[in-house]
Amino acid sequence: MGRIYLCFLWHMHQPYYKDLASGEYRLPWTRLHALKDYRGMVKVLEEFPDIRQTFNVVPSLMVQIEDYASGQAQDPFLRCALKPAEELTEEEQRFVLQYFFQANPARMIYRYPRYGELFDAWRASGRDFKRARRIFTPQAYRDLQVLSQIAWFDEDLLRDDPAARRLAAKGRGFSLEDQAEIGRIQIQYLATVIPAYRELAATGQIEISTTPFYHPILPLLCDSSIAEVAHPHVPLPTRFRYPQDARLQLERAREYVVNTFGRAPDGLWPSEGSVSDEVLGIAAETGFRWLATDNGVLARTLGRPIHAADGYRPYLW
Repeated sequence: MGRIYLCFLWHMHQPYYKDLASGEYRLPWTRLHALKDYRGMVKVLEEFPDIRQTFNVVPSLMVQIEDYASGQAQDPFLRCALKPAEELTEEEQRFVLQYFFQANPARMIYRYPRYGELFDAWRASGRDFKRARRIFTPQAYRDLQVLSQIAWFDEDLLRDDPAARRLAAKGRGFSLEDQAEIGRIQIQYLATVIPAYRELAATGQIEISTTPFYHPILPLLCDSSIAEVAHPHVPLPTRFRYPQDARLQLERAREYVVNTFGRAPDGLWPSEGSVSDEVLGIAAETGFRWLATDNGVLARTLGRPIHAADGYRPYLW
């Protein structure tokens, strides 16, 4: 039987959520996905040492994780999760009820019976805050505050961290000390995410590729009129060209990967798979040896519908 060489390329990205004016993150998704997915996906490979995979890391995501791991980052969701339930203002109570059930019901909420009870109570109230206030005591709020965080904990965190395992097993009736512990667990775990990638990259089990630092659409950054190639007659604003910034985004991404993971990346996942001849030239000049995009771009490039086999070979530029 012949051997098939299969490449897995995992793209890790969240937008840059930090408000540089306030210094606070507007949304929690970098923190929550780093708790739930990013470390576990690479650590599981330790169980399969013969499997090689490629992880594309966006520098602007990584610096957010580093910020949270330092204990300095803050977002309104984390702040409300860690504030004593008895001290929540009415506005904060509304916030908790509105946003702390933003999780997959089957896999995350109902996994924890108390979380499921609270979700059912919120739905039974018609998601009406005034009606819910008769149901949600300070203890109910605290249970929701804690469980809404535990639900995002990765399996390796629940397995390896005794404090996380204890709180998950406790399940309800959380104390102020438990609530504070949730914050400490998150900081400690987030500090291990990037080192996990660095460790497997050093062994060669994973390859680290990257993306322009802040995830810009490079073809438009180089020349906004390039949009007419893919979408003829599309209305466009005044033409904009700034290829110098496109080059800088790539140079800074490479610099970040070198400083963080110890070697320059060969591979590039251009933001949203968007490419142009000008972008390819800049990427090659910057030092990238390969990049990936999608079948739609390939078909437009070849000028014909693609066949199944077309996507399973490299193309030289």
